[in-house]
Amino acid sequence: MAKQFAIYSLVDTRTVLNHPNVGQCVISDAGGGKIAISYTGDMSSHTTTANGYTVINKTRARNGSIALELPQNSDADLFMRRWISYLDNGSVRNFADSTLTVYDNAVNRTITCVGVTPQKRPDINYDQTSGTVGYTLLAAEITET
Repeated sequence: MAKQFAIYSLVDTRTVLNHPNVGQCVISDAGGGKIAISYTGDMSSHTTTANGYTVINKTRARNGSIALELPQNSDADLFMRRWISYLDNGSVRNFADSTLTVYDNAVNRTITCVGVTPQKRPDINYDQTSGTVGYTLLAAEITET
């Protein structure tokens, strides 16, 4: 009997950050390290009435956060710093025009994040050896297909 294995490969995952005025960075090709996408909004909530009846509320909050860990001074890190500087110094009109798309070919899934903005500037670290830089981004809507 043949064994069944679950296969995972970060190499099969392509992550792209795009802003119409800054350009596009294929983070996975430019030194991408680690990415974690977290939904912030709830899918449902329960309300209990005074007589003990429970009302189930279906909500549609699809906002969330994206945590990126990139090698210090990689092309991806340098792009992210340029992107954040543009957003910080530019017009508020273009502030939420960024998208981040993750193409996960290993499981045939695409995750699209729109209204992507940096939560804050990344921390600055100095060490004997190169490390990673953490970026936390916020997304107005995250969808999976």
